[in-house]
Amino acid sequence: MGRLSNSTGIMGNLLQVGGAAGPQIKNNSGVLEAKNPDDSALVILRCLAPVGDTDVANKYYVDSLEKPLIVKRQANCSAALPPNTAVRGWVVVSTAGTGAVVGDILYDDGTSVGNMVIVAASEGRTLAITDALTGGTVAFQPDTMYIWDADGSVWFEISTPAGTVKEISFAITNAASQDSVAQIPANVIIRYCWVIVAVAYSAGATITVGSTGTATMCQGTADNLATVANTYVKDQNTTWEATASVVRVAVAGLPAAGSGQVIVGYVKPLA
Repeated sequence: MGRLSNSTGIMGNLLQVGGAAGPQIKNNSGVLEAKNPDDSALVILRCLAPVGDTDVANKYYVDSLEKPLIVKRQANCSAALPPNTAVRGWVVVSTAGTGAVVGDILYDDGTSVGNMVIVAASEGRTLAITDALTGGTVAFQPDTMYIWDADGSVWFEISTPAGTVKEISFAITNAASQDSVAQIPANVIIRYCWVIVAVAYSAGATITVGSTGTATMCQGTADNLATVANTYVKDQNTTWEATASVVRVAVAGLPAAGSGQVIVGYVKPLA
């Protein structure tokens, strides 16, 4: 048994730590309280972020559930949990690893000591992204609000309401496989896909547009003519993949030339 060398010990319902001037732990009719030395007022009791359902929750964890978090950084956790910096704030996990998954938030306490703390993903948590973020595999737009959708395991942009068509647009070259930076959320509806051939591709080239799982979901080879400069539009009502995915463009035929743009419009329908 350890010695209570710096404590007055347990006197009835009180355990005083650090001598007569130290704070006390009190049993108040079965409720555990942190009290000041003369038992007249509550004092601050600090703890780490909770892990289990019955763990005590500290203030920053509770704040992270109830308020939109202002996020200016994202973290790739595949190698190591990032260390605390001199700048206090919230960091969104955009590459899983070291105990963190996409959807988790990290808390940087601003002390430059130790590692950031993981705050587990929670359905409905909201983020206010203020800057263009780098350092991970999830793309976020600056000055945009996001909500965590646990069913789809994706940060869903909520700056515009459900029922509003959103677009992913990116330039394409003659490379064989090209992906968008942003992802399309799970189970949304694809409304249209444009393939704009600005510079005609070499003879024999074909273009398909789809997801990482279905190459021709948005446009197949019959929906455009890669060797002729033009705008090719396919209107549709196609359900996206069950998981979030980038838009993938496949250019076949090994063309020596060719470039353009792909635009995919999607919507999360109103219930």
